[in-house]
Amino acid sequence: MLGPVYSWIIGDLAVVCRRNASLLSSLGLRSGENALAIDLGCGPGCHSIPLAEAGFRVTAIDFCADLLIELQQHAGRLPIRTVRDDIRRFRIHIDERPEVIVCMGDTLVHLPEWDDVQALVTDVAESLLPGGTFVASLRDYSTIPPEGPDRFVPVRSSTERIFTCFLQYGVDTVDVHDILQTRDGDEWRMQVSRYRKLRLDYRRLVRLLQDLGMQVDLPFDDHGMICIRAVRPN
Repeated sequence: MLGPVYSWIIGDLAVVCRRNASLLSSLGLRSGENALAIDLGCGPGCHSIPLAEAGFRVTAIDFCADLLIELQQHAGRLPIRTVRDDIRRFRIHIDERPEVIVCMGDTLVHLPEWDDVQALVTDVAESLLPGGTFVASLRDYSTIPPEGPDRFVPVRSSTERIFTCFLQYGVDTVDVHDILQTRDGDEWRMQVSRYRKLRLDYRRLVRLLQDLGMQVDLPFDDHGMICIRAVRPN
């Protein structure tokens, strides 16, 4: 449901790209050698575009065709190759080791099970060049579940649209109900979709990365997301 309105939900893409460019710069992600970067769950290009502007050749992977079309429209002549596929299959789309892999914007918790996260992150660690960097971000759904009205999360509204999320927590997952209300003349129409996210404790992800031999920085907050950087040793 959200593909056609996802860019509206995140806001001005140029502003988001500038903010993400600052984040990538603060993490030292800049290439002077046209190295390869992989953007897993790229969406409309919020990180692919800053990576390309920082000197990387980018392979941007997402399952949503609408968002990949938007990315291509925004990318212009930047060296970004789009791939429509499941991010878990990213290795079949590359024939060289990337210097950088990013998986941002809560993408990891959309995977079905912890085993899928473990397999993907293992593939990431094995694929990177020595000295290469993996950056991931996620929301922390592992804390005490909200109750009552706190389960409703207002995301964005305008004169034409209202978007709200309703969260229903289980033991290991949280069911997210996206509620999109759209004005149609004098009436409002409502669409509701449901999907499941993992209640993934970021500390478990850190331990996995460390077990894979990655050097992990202290996690930090990035606009409400927990961001983790891990480097494959030389």
